[in-house]
Amino acid sequence: MASIGLMGEQGVSAEAVPSLHERDLLLRRLADLAVLPPGRVTPQERALVDMVMATAVSRLDVAQRCRIAERVAQLPEGPRELTLALARDTIEVAAPVLAEAANIQGSDLVEIVRVTSMDHRLAVASRKILPPAAIDALIEYGNTDVLRRMLENRSIEISSRSMEVLVRRSASEPELHAPLLERPELNQRLALLMFWWVSSGTLRVEILNRHAVERRMMHIAIADVLEGGLAASGADEALRVALSLVHPPATIAKPQLTRLVNLATLGQREEFVMELAREARLRPETALRIVSDFGGEPLAVLAKALGLSRQEFGDLIVAVAELRSGYVPAKSDIERITAVFDAISTDRADLVLHLWDWSISGEAQFPLPAEE
Repeated sequence: MASIGLMGEQGVSAEAVPSLHERDLLLRRLADLAVLPPGRVTPQERALVDMVMATAVSRLDVAQRCRIAERVAQLPEGPRELTLALARDTIEVAAPVLAEAANIQGSDLVEIVRVTSMDHRLAVASRKILPPAAIDALIEYGNTDVLRRMLENRSIEISSRSMEVLVRRSASEPELHAPLLERPELNQRLALLMFWWVSSGTLRVEILNRHAVERRMMHIAIADVLEGGLAASGADEALRVALSLVHPPATIAKPQLTRLVNLATLGQREEFVMELAREARLRPETALRIVSDFGGEPLAVLAKALGLSRQEFGDLIVAVAELRSGYVPAKSDIERITAVFDAISTDRADLVLHLWDWSISGEAQFPLPAEE
């Protein structure tokens, strides 16, 4: 039979052991057969060659396996068993197959992610097509570098459930914050949940700018049915929290603001939080999170949502400092959070406030990590 000669037979040393030379020559010839287009050999013969080469390819040296892997990776209908054998090989061999081979199925990718190295997972994370099961496997077995690579892969689509897991995981892996914020699948609820643990004030402002919206048309459309619908919701707490996202802002009365400031100044933390939650239509847990946050941006959002003036916001900052054992923000911090107060509208601030309430309400199922 004439040589097919696709893989080439160069580089065999004249001093090589004859038996090894002949073995490698045989394997390269079989590899040539394995990568031929399907029409050149019968399906049965192709399957047989594939099965043999999947077992035998590991006997070739790394350089030869790399050459085979590069060719297999480019085939639209490559030999399945050989492809999987190369995908599980050392990363030098496996990389092109993992990144490009089209005939690796989702279940195969899951198994590869589960049993191979972190370098293999990085290569999988770069694939142009990643089924949901493979994404879930990367989340389960991958480290921060793998997840970043996957998040930066714009050719894949990440499910809502997987985004939820990634956002919650980012509470302890700050390297995920920036790539998560760039994902189109990141919705308002998850973005404003992530707000609480992003690593810088700049990212917090970015979240507010991107995910706080005006609700003018919504308020016009539901104005005549809102109160009746809310009243009919009764004791359905989950529905109440969801409908709070469409409720117009409620400005706090001046006497009640004075009472709040007095409670905080006197150090009556529990009473202050409960009153604040009532005025802002929030759960006490959310109000406590806002008061306890040393960044200050949440307090600026709450103050704007309640319709406070700049001066009233300044008074509230001083009063809340009393609840933090006298901690008073530095001048630069006050300027920073005042800029947040100035930049956000009352309606957008109110939406953010209640998106926080909605997102935080799920933390009994997904608790935040303990502070260090």
